[in-house]
Amino acid sequence: MKQSIRSRLLNFVLMLIRRPIWNQAQLHVLRKRMAGLDKRAEGKAEKLCLIRAQSLSHCDADILQPLGHVEAAGQGRHILFFHGGAYCLRSPHTYRAMLAGLCVNVGAVGILPDYRLAPEYPHPAGIDDCFESYRMLLDMGVAAKDIAFCGDSAGGGLVLSVLAMARDAGLPLPASASLLSPAGDWGLNGASFYENEGRDPLFRLSSFLFFRSLYLGDYQTTDPAVSPLLASFEGYPPMYFSASSTELLRDVATEGVAKAQAAGVDVEMDLWPGHCHDVQLMSFLPDSRIALNKVCDFMNKHWSAA
Repeated sequence: MKQSIRSRLLNFVLMLIRRPIWNQAQLHVLRKRMAGLDKRAEGKAEKLCLIRAQSLSHCDADILQPLGHVEAAGQGRHILFFHGGAYCLRSPHTYRAMLAGLCVNVGAVGILPDYRLAPEYPHPAGIDDCFESYRMLLDMGVAAKDIAFCGDSAGGGLVLSVLAMARDAGLPLPASASLLSPAGDWGLNGASFYENEGRDPLFRLSSFLFFRSLYLGDYQTTDPAVSPLLASFEGYPPMYFSASSTELLRDVATEGVAKAQAAGVDVEMDLWPGHCHDVQLMSFLPDSRIALNKVCDFMNKHWSAA
């Protein structure tokens, strides 16, 4: 996908305002700023879906049912979506709108867990909440072959974590897993963390180090339960990776592809040239619509094959 002029302009603006984050006061300010931006998406999802809350042990999950969707509860296609935000941030209206669009496009019910965030709830609280949301779907009678995982940024790391937990618990795995600019390597081992410092319009490496300190506490970055990119990919379902060539997280995706191939997993990847991290979330960009359609095509392909 060729980068649009609007995408280039966005990168230019983000580069101008980008600042590293390294203390709790800045995190508080960032949360307030994101809440203001998120307010702009309020009500968008409700134009496409009926939304209700489902209680989990420690959080709620939004259930999004496209208007006119007639299948009974526990039947048909479901998208289990884990939102991004460096394991510390949330934008509920923005993600409801994004997931609602996916659900309408593929004719599926969406599940969006509002998992616990660091630093108030560090590792593994968020992973446990997301794993519980998958068990909830299975307990509702939804067949694993009718479930697609999807996650962006930190949510992509959560996809990897929940896949590993489900496999190791002997649970059936979903039909597919889509990971958009995924996290998953808190050791920051990929070359892109250093090659793209100064090129990524959204992040600085120092910000990653700060978020890591909030999320991990005393846990070791070499533990696959912490850095799920280090876990075995044996037995995983078909996987789709998407990333930008110039983002810090690029090599989490490229290494994920290599690990999937080595494990014999069906895997596809799009490496977008020069785009912003998590381009799918930038709904005002034409590039976003193209990138989201690729996700929908991948889900449909593997639901049909299940």
